[in-house]
Amino acid sequence: MTEPCNKVLYISAPVGSGHVRAAKAVGLAMRGLDAEVTVDYADFFHFFSPYIGQTILKSYFAILDVFPQLYGKMYGWGNTSPLALKGQELVNGYLAERIYRYIKQTSPSAIVCTHATPAGLTAYLIKKAGLAIPVFGVVTDFTIHRLWVYPELTGYFVANETMREMLAVHGVGHEKSFALGIPVDQKFSLIYSKEKARTSLSLSQDRKTVLLMGGGAGVMPMTKIIRACDDTGLSLTILAVAGNNRSLYRQLEKTKQQLKNCELKIYGYVDNVHELMAVSDLLISKPGGMTSAEALSLGLPMLIYRPIPGQEEANTRYLIEKKAALKAGSLEEVQVILQTLFVVCPERLEELGLCSRGEGRPQAAEGIAKNILKTMRNA
Repeated sequence: MTEPCNKVLYISAPVGSGHVRAAKAVGLAMRGLDAEVTVDYADFFHFFSPYIGQTILKSYFAILDVFPQLYGKMYGWGNTSPLALKGQELVNGYLAERIYRYIKQTSPSAIVCTHATPAGLTAYLIKKAGLAIPVFGVVTDFTIHRLWVYPELTGYFVANETMREMLAVHGVGHEKSFALGIPVDQKFSLIYSKEKARTSLSLSQDRKTVLLMGGGAGVMPMTKIIRACDDTGLSLTILAVAGNNRSLYRQLEKTKQQLKNCELKIYGYVDNVHELMAVSDLLISKPGGMTSAEALSLGLPMLIYRPIPGQEEANTRYLIEKKAALKAGSLEEVQVILQTLFVVCPERLEELGLCSRGEGRPQAAEGIAKNILKTMRNA
């Protein structure tokens, strides 16, 4: 009698929280569809020395903070250079044995990768070690990098049809890709009353509310943006999410005492982003794929501040093309846009919200989970 196909291993990376949130969203949706399914989550950094993992993360965030143009050049080079592909193959070979041991120990029926590196590792194992279970890639941006693409994978789940065409150019047939959206938690599929949500969070009903995210990793000048908002003279409620960045939290507390017009609410790490988005009229943030997908699902307009070259710029182009977001390259532009949306042309804000809602795919996680389960059962 054969072993039932009921265990799924999700492999992500802690480079930002989006990859992990995507894995959890699909895993929860899968458990909701089939209670017999077991889900296991792994961080590919755990397959080598913690020192190496921390060094990689610190270097990554330092480049984003100090020299984002370098990151953009590295991103572009990796997307086009045959040498980058060869380098990735060597990295995959170096790490493959460690991840393969974990796969053999856990014996999953399928693997889901929400980051390009574990996708490459599992593709290497399919080619070199005979890994013979379904492996899926879930891409968490509105564009796809060349180092994400491995024809060996069973299937890909992407945000839009353009990404399917990009995959096809590099050897992943249309029959293996599905434009179901970026998976978000089911909480982002609910309909919220802004008034009730504001009451539950003890927020003013009379002020426009701006949600500020993206500073937790230290890559967005939150305090400067808050002061710029205050200098407009607008009476706003600003919700600032510092994440696990304690230094930023302390800076925000000092800034709060200096504001003349705006009310500032400060949050550390939160697990109710859906509520914070539901009460807000505008999100000022970096255009991470997951954060953007969550905002779209709730119809929350975005103001993207100084996107970093690479996938952030690509995500920004997509969101602006869909009329769901605006971009500011300076604090002065932030001020002009706030005045426009909240005073001069409030109908523009409403239009952004409608377009955002139209692009939202709040059921993406369930659609992806259904597809994976179907493939597992037919394998």
